Amino acid sequence: MIKINKLSYRYDDSEVLRDISLSIAEGDYLAVIGANGSGKTTLIKHLNSLLLPTKGDVLVDDISTKKDSWEIRKKVGMVFQNPEDQLVSSIVEEDVAFGLENLGVPSNEIKARVKEALKRLDIEHLAKKNVNMLSMGQKQLVALAGVIVMKPKYIVFDEPTTMLDPHNKKNILSIINDLNKKEKITILLVTNVLADLKNAKKIVALKDGKIIFCGNKSKLNSTILKKAGIYA
Repeated sequence: MIKINKLSYRYDDSEVLRDISLSIAEGDYLAVIGANGSGKTTLIKHLNSLLLPTKGDVLVDDISTKKDSWEIRKKVGMVFQNPEDQLVSSIVEEDVAFGLENLGVPSNEIKARVKEALKRLDIEHLAKKNVNMLSMGQKQLVALAGVIVMKPKYIVFDEPTTMLDPHNKKNILSIINDLNKKEKITILLVTNVLADLKNAKKIVALKDGKIIFCGNKSKLNSTILKKAGIYA
């Protein structure tokens, strides 16, 4: 479980997050919505120690993000809006293997896990390709492969459909749902696209760094969406 307790975050003179408390249970599929500048990305960066609270705490399986960022990042994977921000090697299979190599995983195990991750996303045929020659949709899948190869319990997606065409949007959302339903990975999805909420079970809406709604998707209505700055 991820527990966020009275989290506040200040950047220079601006308070970006204000007294956020939230629990994310194992197996959840939670979506975070809100207008640009509401604090969505700042919030999720706290979940794997990319940012540390100014006040309050974030606990992942009872481990504070302030105390063991290495262990936290093994548990919580992140997929960013622009996959190019997290691709570090020029060859696909080398990029997917990068995190495992940093952990000192034996080479035979690395090869097996990389092959498994590429097969899971149906991109085995890209293993030897140069990432710079791939489409944006393919790059997003390679970035995701680099996350799932680590076998995290939780995966955070930061507006993953923004840079994709309709076909690839549908594909990535289907994969995210499968990771949750079939592989029991806890999902946290940041989005401003209402269609992306289709498979989410729980919604958190932010405005000016505060939670203005937290509940089942069935209780989300136009008034809440308007207040959060989200329009159909």
